[in-house]
Amino acid sequence: MTTPASGAGTTRSRSRWWWVLGGAAYGLGLRVLFGVLPASYQGVMSSAFVLGTPFVLGALTVYGQRHHPRTWSSMIVTPWITVGLMLLGCAVTLLEGSICLAIMSPLFLALGSLGGLAMGVALRLLGGHRTELRAVAALPLLLLLIDGYIPLHDARQVVRRSMVIDAAPAVVWDEILDARAIRAEELPWSLTHAIGVPKPVEGVNIATPDGEVRYSKWERGVHFRGVVTSRRPHRSIRWRYAFDEDSFPAGSMDDHVAIGGRYFDLQDTTLNLQPLPGNRTRLEIVAHYRVSSSINFYALPVAKLVGTDFVDTILGLYKGRSERAVHRPGIARRPQSANGT
Repeated sequence: MTTPASGAGTTRSRSRWWWVLGGAAYGLGLRVLFGVLPASYQGVMSSAFVLGTPFVLGALTVYGQRHHPRTWSSMIVTPWITVGLMLLGCAVTLLEGSICLAIMSPLFLALGSLGGLAMGVALRLLGGHRTELRAVAALPLLLLLIDGYIPLHDARQVVRRSMVIDAAPAVVWDEILDARAIRAEELPWSLTHAIGVPKPVEGVNIATPDGEVRYSKWERGVHFRGVVTSRRPHRSIRWRYAFDEDSFPAGSMDDHVAIGGRYFDLQDTTLNLQPLPGNRTRLEIVAHYRVSSSINFYALPVAKLVGTDFVDTILGLYKGRSERAVHRPGIARRPQSANGT
């Protein structure tokens, strides 16, 4: 027979998990709400959503355990279940793509733990029966009232990476100007592509009546141009990017991280070739980009990580192709597509 005490314990145990499931559902509802806000708000890229939502989910999770023994480790880890279920819901309902989920998961989990710790401290100081602590659920909505007045912060950043290639500058130069039919196996493993960023499949320079243009194609129909603004054959070339409305077809990349969008823009790329002894080349890629958000404290290091990873992948592609080309002396090289030597 179940005693009254044991029955109460079972009810409280079930209630604890209802707070986890309810918190995840609440977070999913906030994602829907923030996703339909007017353009004057920053929506799901706002500090109200990005910071407030996981903090609240962590706090509500620990509040649901108020009748149970709590340790510091449980207040840190248990909110991950609620946050994880909310992120899983975003994936299943296609509210977010793999890129955003991978980028934001570390921040959401950390803030979930912070919210859990804050609620745990509040429960110990104020007592476990203070039902007004549930009002923390309104935090994202309160932050939303002021979030629309917070301007986006533009940050201009640069990625500068280099690699030594066992091929002469002339060979590397040709591979840069005419990179056709790029196969997936030619690209080194990349965190950027592992989280869902489309892989490049072609990059070709073409001489046009208006000047030299770099035409790039990625997987999933992504395509854009680079207008060449300076070139020194076999030494350096620079192009400025131009994106069209259809450069990123629907579903090719998450809207929040699409290049040339409101929050991120790739501005220009310069490739410098330095001749080295022994018919070798030091290839350097310098890329300038913009990050604009109210959470630049997190967005900037993430953009730096992703940008560096992507540039290293491109360097690896040119290195592999150039070094293989050196060992194919009997194969006629494809003529250059753009005017030059």
